[in-house]
Amino acid sequence: MSERFERLRDNHFGPWLRRNAPNGRKEGPPTFIWAIENSGGCLHVHWLVHLPAGRIEDFKERLPLWLAKVAGAVHDAKGAIHVRKAPTPRGAVKYLIKGIDPFYAPLYGIRQSDQGEVIGNRSNFSRSLGPSMKKTLQAEGRMKPTRRIGMPRNGVLAAPAGP
Repeated sequence: MSERFERLRDNHFGPWLRRNAPNGRKEGPPTFIWAIENSGGCLHVHWLVHLPAGRIEDFKERLPLWLAKVAGAVHDAKGAIHVRKAPTPRGAVKYLIKGIDPFYAPLYGIRQSDQGEVIGNRSNFSRSLGPSMKKTLQAEGRMKPTRRIGMPRNGVLAAPAGP
């Protein structure tokens, strides 16, 4: 599943995004996070992706076609594919990583939930959200230094309290 989703991102979404937007402006690099879940043998992907204004409808039309190319026929594509705005991106991230190891969930303020067995990568993010890009943006003064979500300010990690 993760390999097929990678093909969708690398062979279809990335090239589509890099092509000139309708306004003739080049878009930045793909920016997204994703997670695969396995609910009762039904594998599915949650994908939080930045889509430039004016390209959302085109994305909605192309996504089922890209999915069919990498995964085969999509049964009930209208019911299986949901594209909507994330009202709170931070909340969406917490939802995406709810399959986190139970030990770490309290450290990030996440209510852990079993998301089934997944072969391959369960989740990941685009390079544009990675540590190298953050360091570059901070060095250029385009981003304030930030601490990781839920990490203690003193840098000391302790095991969660409880049984």
